[in-house]
Amino acid sequence: MNTYWLAVDTDHSSYLELKYRKVVAQGWSGLGDLVSLKPFHPNHKKQFIQNIQVLGDISYNGADWWKNKDRNAKRCPFVIYNLMKLKKGDLIVALEGRTVKGVCQMPSNSLDLPSNDLVGSYRFDKGFEYAHTVGFGAKWIDWNEGIFGFTPTAPSKGVLGVKNLRNDRDAVIKAWEAHQNPQPHI
Repeated sequence: MNTYWLAVDTDHSSYLELKYRKVVAQGWSGLGDLVSLKPFHPNHKKQFIQNIQVLGDISYNGADWWKNKDRNAKRCPFVIYNLMKLKKGDLIVALEGRTVKGVCQMPSNSLDLPSNDLVGSYRFDKGFEYAHTVGFGAKWIDWNEGIFGFTPTAPSKGVLGVKNLRNDRDAVIKAWEAHQNPQPHI
């Protein structure tokens, strides 16, 4: 089981919005619907990234917008790529800044997809800044140390978009499994 951080920029969305919408999502709604890029993912990563860069140049009126907008020169294209590489069963831990807000497991039963890849579930939710979504039907659970027994430590430099959760990976998986399969008290 893979584990990921999902950064939520509160200037554009919130954990509660994603929870209400039952999605895992990221921003840059100005790019428009990216459904036409699905065939490039994951086997044509370079082409996928270049297409997002071109769409951004057109949508955001300026060459290299993706370099100047954020502290990471390639943030947007790689964030969208990483969003679409999520798979059924992956655990996602949402962060607002460095605050852990909630956790969900990417749905597996509700999605009739030919593989474990969620790129097939990609949907553009017009009207939201975090418009690029995968895994509709995600059931977010608020992170509560009393329930999970601990709180994972967010990376000191924060998270840009979707990033592997490494340091507390095993503890997150163990806490999730214990929550899903509680042991009876005798």
